[in-house]
This record gives sequence, C-alpha cells and structure tokens, in this order.
Amino acid sequence: MRKSIFLLGMAVCFILGGCSFIDIKNNIEDTDEEVAVQDYVGQGFIFIDGDKTKEIVAENKDTISQYAIDYFTEKYKMDVKVNNVVPARNASVVMLQSKQEPKFNTSVIVSIDTHKKKVLDTVTSEKGSVEEDIQTALYAMAYENEFANLDDFVKDMSEKYGFIGLTDEAVNKTRSSGYVTKYYYLNMQGAGAPDIYQLYMSTPTIDKVALRTLFEKEKNPKTLVGIVISLYTIDDTPADKNKVNEIIESLKEAQGLPHGTYSVIVNGNSIDAASGQAIGDSVGTSIAVDEITK
Repeated sequence: MRKSIFLLGMAVCFILGGCSFIDIKNNIEDTDEEVAVQDYVGQGFIFIDGDKTKEIVAENKDTISQYAIDYFTEKYKMDVKVNNVVPARNASVVMLQSKQEPKFNTSVIVSIDTHKKKVLDTVTSEKGSVEEDIQTALYAMAYENEFANLDDFVKDMSEKYGFIGLTDEAVNKTRSSGYVTKYYYLNMQGAGAPDIYQLYMSTPTIDKVALRTLFEKEKNPKTLVGIVISLYTIDDTPADKNKVNEIIESLKEAQGLPHGTYSVIVNGNSIDAASGQAIGDSVGTSIAVDEITK
C-alpha cells in the first residue's frame, strides 16, 4: 500500500500520513486501549507481532538507531534524528525526522533475526516511500509562505469550531508521512515529481525560488499534491459534518494557500494507542480547489 494512494474522505483507514512500509490493516496491533487525542504522545505504539521483537528492540535501541541513521546518511546524504524505534514483525521500524530543510518525517526498517535474537545490519525502506516523503517536503519548502498561511487557516478553523490536532509528540513518534504537521499531511499524486527530486538530490543547494519555478512547470501543478486536513473533536462529542462543510466553504474562499487537492476529515476524540489511529466514526469531505492561490 503506497502513501501516494489518496483516498479522499477515507483517511480514517490510514495512520496519518499513509502506509510507509506497513499495511496498516494487517500490520498494526489491534488493542482496546483508548487514549484521548490531547493525551496521546505515541505511548504503546507498536506494529503487529512487535511483542515478539519488543525485548530485542529495547535492548538494542541505540544500535538500531545508528543503523538507521547510517543508512539514511549514506543513501540520501541528509542528516536525520530518530524519534522512535518501534517493534514490528521480524524488524524494527525507525521513525526519522530531518534535521534541516527540507523538513520531513519518514521511516526505515531494520531487520531482526528472532531465532537468534539478534539485530541485523540490513536496513530497507518501502520502494519510493522515502523519495515521496522528500518530495512533499520540497513542495512545502518551495511554497513556504503559502504553507504558513495554511497553518494559520487550519489553526483558526480548529479554534472556531472546537477541534484539535495531534500532539507534536504523537506526530513525531507515529507519523512517517513526509511533510506533516499536527493538523495536516501531504501526499504526492500520480507519479509525483521525480525529476524535481532527482535535481534536488544532485544539487541540494538549489534555492527555493528555483524549486518553486520547477513545481509551477509541472503538467498539473494544482493536482500534484493531496493535502489532508485531519482534525479531532476536543471531547466525546460526535464529529459534525456541517462543521466540516463550513470549513470547506471557508477553504474555497481562502487566499494565499498552496495549490492542491484538499480533503478535510474530522475524527472523534479517541485514539487507539497501539495503532495511533482514530477510533469511532469520522466525517470527511473532499474537494479539488482549482484557484486556491488566486
């Protein structure tokens, strides 16, 4: 399952930011431990069969972290820090965050031999996943003013309608979805922008103006990126679709926001601790905004 699969109005099916390495339906522990969104900081987050590697991961956290950092530094020539080391089936998923621009969260997988109870120096990632994560960050970097406006817009809408986002700790420990905030995340659509990614990797000193020009030249720049606004109720009050629709109407009228295909989802207040997913009904509306930056 690729993170670039953008199921508008259906984001409740995914961990915020998609399915980096893990097929969520089949690979996230299902527990009954519910936590209020405002109290969730990633505690208990684990992938399926992680109980079988939990002890090994705990004993070798530093080694696993260093393997992940070394792999990323060598392959992508970027400095990252480790936000979480998560037990999984025959592996540990290491949640990473870039230390400088382009700013993104991502993950890699460090293999574990459960029979020998040994951490292996084999590090991998889902094909194309990290590259997509970096592309979303490049997009946000190229349109930094527009994303600052989006930050203000979502914060204002949340306060107006009594919604909240995830805690910063939950984002960093459980989300590996490229450019992501407590209120929203990005998905590259279709084939994404591989040429821009390759150019950046070969010329990391390229400036933001040049990056923006490249994105503007994309065949469909206004539908290149999916922007999923994912909010939560502040208490046990059910999500209200009327409020979602009012946010959409405000979104239509908003000026100075980044181009993109927008989706707005409001979830309930409860999070399953192990999976990091919202529990209960969610209400979502999607819309393609053609002239969002007019």
